[in-house]
Amino acid sequence: MREGIYWAYMGRPFEVLPFLRGKLLSKIKKLHGGSKEVEMRLELVLMELEALYKQISMSNKVDKKQIEEILAYKQKFVNLISFEEDL
Repeated sequence: MREGIYWAYMGRPFEVLPFLRGKLLSKIKKLHGGSKEVEMRLELVLMELEALYKQISMSNKVDKKQIEEILAYKQKFVNLISFEEDL
């Protein structure tokens, strides 16, 4: 996640997302047998994250709020990976 902030600030917000997407999809398939619902949720969260990285790439500096927003996605990904039926 922090590496993504670096690449976004360097004007290359899309450098980390393919790696992150692949890694998370692999974990989801391993734990949930390729659940399409979980994969769709992952794609939505990744699109949100991509928008934040884009916003950072257009900023003159990265502020604390942006860093906190990006790091909050770690918990979102943990929730997706540990997806339960009652969610």
